[in-house]
Amino acid sequence: MKKFLLKIKNFILYLLFPRTCFNCGVDLPLNEQGFLCKECLKKLKKPGPIICQRCGITLKDGGAHCFNCRGSKLKTFKCSLIRSALDFNEPSRALIHGLKYEKYTNIANFLAPLMHKTLLENPQMLEAEFFVPVPIHKKRLKKRGFNQAEVLARELSSLTNIPYINALTRIKNTKSQTKLTKKQRAENIKEAFICTSPKEIKKKAVILIDDVCTTSATLEECAKVLKKAGAREVYALCATKE
Repeated sequence: MKKFLLKIKNFILYLLFPRTCFNCGVDLPLNEQGFLCKECLKKLKKPGPIICQRCGITLKDGGAHCFNCRGSKLKTFKCSLIRSALDFNEPSRALIHGLKYEKYTNIANFLAPLMHKTLLENPQMLEAEFFVPVPIHKKRLKKRGFNQAEVLARELSSLTNIPYINALTRIKNTKSQTKLTKKQRAENIKEAFICTSPKEIKKKAVILIDDVCTTSATLEECAKVLKKAGAREVYALCATKE
C-alpha cells in the first residue's frame, strides 16, 4: 500500500512539476532520473578519436601532439597529462551550467563515473595518491555555497578509493576567464594559488580535478604551485574539454 501511495504521490508531483531535459527543455519520462533526454544523451561525446598525448585536445589532422605541446615546448609544462571525459558541446555545457550555477550538485553523480572511466583509460594516472580539486576564491565560494571541482573530486574519491585533499587555496579573486585570450588567461591566473598542504603532497603524484578545461592555463598554474611545493607528478582530469 505504501509503495502504491508513493507512486501516486510521484505521479502527482510529475504532473505539477515535470522534470525537463537540462539542454533542450523537453519533458522527461516519469521514471527518468537523469538530466538529459535520450536525444541529448546521444550528443554527448568524448574528445577524439585522436587526441594530443599531453593536453587531450582533439587532433583533426592526426599526429601525437597539438601545436602548443609539440617539440621542446613539451618539457616546459608542469602538468604532464590532461584528460577530459566529454567534449564541451550543448548538452555537456548544460550539465556544467546546472552544476555550477543552478546548484544541482547531484549532476556530479552523472559526471564522476564518466571521469572515472577516462581515468581507467589512462593507466599512468592511476599512480596518483590524491585528487586535488581546483579551488575557487572564498568570495565565490561564499556566494555559490560549494566548489564544483571539490564536489566532483568527492564523487571520484568514492568511486576509486583515492582520497581527495584541498591542497590548494585561491588567493586572488581573478576575473572570469571566459572572454580572455590564451595569453590573457595565463596572465590573469598567474600567482592566484598557494599550496596549503606541502607535507601531504611532497613526492606524491596527484590529479587536479576541474569541471572545464579550456586553454589549460588554470591547470598549469595549479600544477606549477604543486610542483614547487614538492609534488612528484601532476596530472589533470576534467569533466569537459572546451
